Amino acid sequence: MTVAYYPLLILLGPLTAAVAIGLFERQIGRKAYRIGTAAQIASLAISLLVLYQAGASTEPIHVPLSPADGGLFQFGLYIDRLAAVMLTLVSTIGFLIFRFAIRYMEQETGRARFHGLLNLMTLILLCMVSSRNLLMLFVFWQLISWMLYLLVHNYSHPASVQAAGKTYTILRIGDVAFLAGVVLAYRTYGTLEFPQLFIKAAQMQESFSLGGFSIGAPTVITLLIFIGAMSKSVQFPMHTWLAGNLYAPTPVTALLHAGIINAGGFLMNRLAPLYGLSPVTLHFALVIGAVTTLVGATMMLTQNDIKKTLAHSTIGQMGYMIMECGLGGFALAIFHLIAHGLFKATVFLDSGHIIHAARREPRHPPLHDKHDQVELALEKEDFSRLTWGAGFLMTLILPLILVLTAHGVLESP
Repeated sequence: MTVAYYPLLILLGPLTAAVAIGLFERQIGRKAYRIGTAAQIASLAISLLVLYQAGASTEPIHVPLSPADGGLFQFGLYIDRLAAVMLTLVSTIGFLIFRFAIRYMEQETGRARFHGLLNLMTLILLCMVSSRNLLMLFVFWQLISWMLYLLVHNYSHPASVQAAGKTYTILRIGDVAFLAGVVLAYRTYGTLEFPQLFIKAAQMQESFSLGGFSIGAPTVITLLIFIGAMSKSVQFPMHTWLAGNLYAPTPVTALLHAGIINAGGFLMNRLAPLYGLSPVTLHFALVIGAVTTLVGATMMLTQNDIKKTLAHSTIGQMGYMIMECGLGGFALAIFHLIAHGLFKATVFLDSGHIIHAARREPRHPPLHDKHDQVELALEKEDFSRLTWGAGFLMTLILPLILVLTAHGVLESP
């Protein structure tokens, strides 16, 4: 295992931005957001370097942040190929969303609080995907629930307050089940460090007796942790909190749908060796994913609101991702996670652009009277086939280039 400290700079970027915006926004005004942009770029650049290092070596990068004899409370970064890919994805989406939010939120009150929380959310996501053990992963996992509550909670809008409370409640149910799984894992195997945990789980044939039935320890532990994944990744019947979050500003919903909701797929991949020991949990995940896919896709067809359509599309896509994990296609689920993150970030920011235009211009979209038809005719004359064609090709080619590049760097099938 390679020991290095430079990956900490990935975390210092959004942390510095959050502190700078929170403390100095009133003194330096809009320039504070330039600090945030620069910090996000720095995080992205170092994430790419870490991705290259992870692909060039089979040894994970370890960043110790606590004494070696710290017992249960061992904190640090554990960056293998999965973590390196996730760090790059979160940094990329975080930078794009933060840059978009600077102009999008410029007329809103409390935007300093908003940008500070957005950077903190990015920091928490980066810490979660690079956690060295299950306890540290859980700490940042449940911090996401708090941050979602704060980002959605709009004090002047009753519907947002109600949605924030519902979101917090459902996510807390999943967090409690996740915590129970962590406690059982430690009591059964005596460690929460990922490599040692997987080795001991494969070697020890522990089981629990429930009502006269004997259930394997990996099954109980993975089922409890899977409930946590169900809550974050909006699996049926814990999907109902997502619709209320659409009251949040579009940059929040973009980060939510492009990064946070994918946490369930990441969690199952991080614990893939443990889930592989429990066919029962995998079959359960397959069924839950299939039901969620049908529910999400069916509800999407009945929506007449652009954000609600995208939200229910996300529910269906998360169902597919959990199905892939249930089938044992963990690498396929990560590919799906990357593709869905890039896709949903794009379409939510596009929808935000349309909403922003409608908010500034009452006659947008046009009402299709004679005057509007003349305007549409003029717009049609200005339509650029080159621009449209370039956008269409980039939509198809860019994800393919990213996937092939990652495949070549990581040198994995």
